[in-house]
This record gives sequence, C-alpha cells and structure tokens, in this order.
Amino acid sequence: MWIRLLLAAIVFCIAAGFTNPMDGQQLVISGDSDRINPELGAYVEDIVPGDKREYTVHVTNPTDEEITALLYAADAMPALGGGKDFTLPSDPDTGSAAWYRAPDRSITLKAGETQSFTMEMQIPDSVEPGQYVSVIGVYDQSMRESAARKIGLRVVLNYKLDEAKPPEAVPHAAVYTLENGKASLTILLVNEGESLSEPEIEVQLKQQDDVSELLIERKSTVDSIYAGTVAQYMAELNRPLSPGSYTVEVKTTLGNRIEQKEFPFEVTDGRTMPSGTVIQATGDGSPLHEGSFGLRPSCVYGSSLLILVIVVVVIRRRASRTE
Repeated sequence: MWIRLLLAAIVFCIAAGFTNPMDGQQLVISGDSDRINPELGAYVEDIVPGDKREYTVHVTNPTDEEITALLYAADAMPALGGGKDFTLPSDPDTGSAAWYRAPDRSITLKAGETQSFTMEMQIPDSVEPGQYVSVIGVYDQSMRESAARKIGLRVVLNYKLDEAKPPEAVPHAAVYTLENGKASLTILLVNEGESLSEPEIEVQLKQQDDVSELLIERKSTVDSIYAGTVAQYMAELNRPLSPGSYTVEVKTTLGNRIEQKEFPFEVTDGRTMPSGTVIQATGDGSPLHEGSFGLRPSCVYGSSLLILVIVVVVIRRRASRTE
C-alpha cells in the first residue's frame, strides 16, 4: 500500500510542475586542487573500512555583500528531470552523508572573502563493496525566495567496485500528465546496483490498436542515477493525446545490458482534461524493496511553497551499512 502512496506522491509532484533548482548561486565552492579529480570536479578516492578521512572545502563570496550560509553533509541524488542534485539540510542522512563527524555549522563570509573548512569522515568497519557518493553542501540562508540556494562539492568513495553489484537502469513506471495544455511522459528508472548508472534510453509511444505507427520516439542519455536511487526521465509530447489505449515502450542500455518494458495506459478525457491532472500512472508490477524508498524535499516552487518532490531509493542493505 505504501508503494502506491509513494507513486501517487510522485505523480502529484510531476503534475504540479515542480522544477530543478536554477543556476545563479551567489557563493562558490571548491576543493583542494591537488586532490580533486579534474574530470569529475569531485574528490574521488578508494577507501578502506574503518578509515578516517578529511576533505577540505573553500567557500568564496564573490558578491559585495556579507552572506550567511549553512555548511552541511548531504546525500547525492538525481535531480528532478535529470542531472545531479543533493539533499537539503533538513533531510535525514541515509547514505554516506551519515559518515561525516562534523555537525552542520553556520558560516558568514564578508564581501569578497574566502574561507576554508575541513569535513571529517569515519568510514564504517562494515562497509560493503560499492560506490558511495556524498556532497559537502552550502545552503545560502540569504536567498530566502530563490530555488538556487545550495551548492555542493561531491565526494565519491569506491570500495572493491569489481565485487559490487553492477549499475542498473530498470524502467519501473510511466506517467502521462497534462499541465497547462502541455502533455508529457515521465519514466521512472531504478538503479539498485552499487555504483553510478548513466544509461542510454529509448522511449516509444504507440496506440494499442495500431502498434506499427510511432506517435513519438525519444532517445537520450540519462545522467547520474546514483546507486540505490530512482531517476526521472521526461519526454514532452507535441500535443495532448486523444482518448484511447496506448503503450509506452521503454528500453535502457547500459554497456551490454539491455532492459526493456512496456507500460499500457488509457486516456479517457483527452484534450478536455483539466490542467494539472494525471491521466494514468502504471508500474511494471515488480515490488520495490520495502523500507527502501522515501520522499525528500528538493526545491522551492514559487515564493511560498516548499515541498519535497524528489524520489530517492535507499536500499535497505545499503542503509544498514551505516549502522
């Protein structure tokens, strides 16, 4: 039952038109150049169970005004609609963010000032093979009505990746929505593997009584489906669908592994459907692991509505590693 409620909440968020955090942050964050991976722009290291690590961040205020912000540890997660994101200070630490020993701290930077901070981490003795991605985040408390309140520096920790479960991109559900006259299909992809997944995706939409005709076909790459998370891929349609029976075919390719599933749905009201209404949501029938999923806040929508709408899957096995 809770899975259905979770999917309903996801659908509501999609229909409500929530967006990704925008660019334009006032603060700038960086790490030690001699340790940062130049291609990923992140700390990337192999770890040993029981190790202690330290990571330095440099926070710069390039503006001409004083800024107060919150320095905190966050869990990496896919952004709404694709890309990279991370949790807010109020979200629980369910992944490797829980390994940091430093508490959240308020920092104040004068105009043009740069300050450096050290974040200490204790690797659990019971860590299992896999990839663990956290973010050292800065939450700008002065941008009260902006979606661009946080910036972060990723910390990617690898442990025996050759023994870890390979990354996945399993299509789990499809949602058709109509918002302000614009129709779209949203696909949820699950990665219960133990490292980052960046699959190729192909989406085809057909009418069930004429499968030979493609109504839409979209091909793309889905960025940053972290281990143990759900990502969202959205394909906009040229026009709303007329009443009828449809099938969405989703194929993901990750190396030599291909996942392919079909999601049927019905459109009954077509173009006359009220704006913001979800026509249909359908899943693949396979249960998501109980205790593995949760909703987290991701952004501010408008000036007064702060609601969390990102779906993050935390596999029970991975969560238990931090205990």
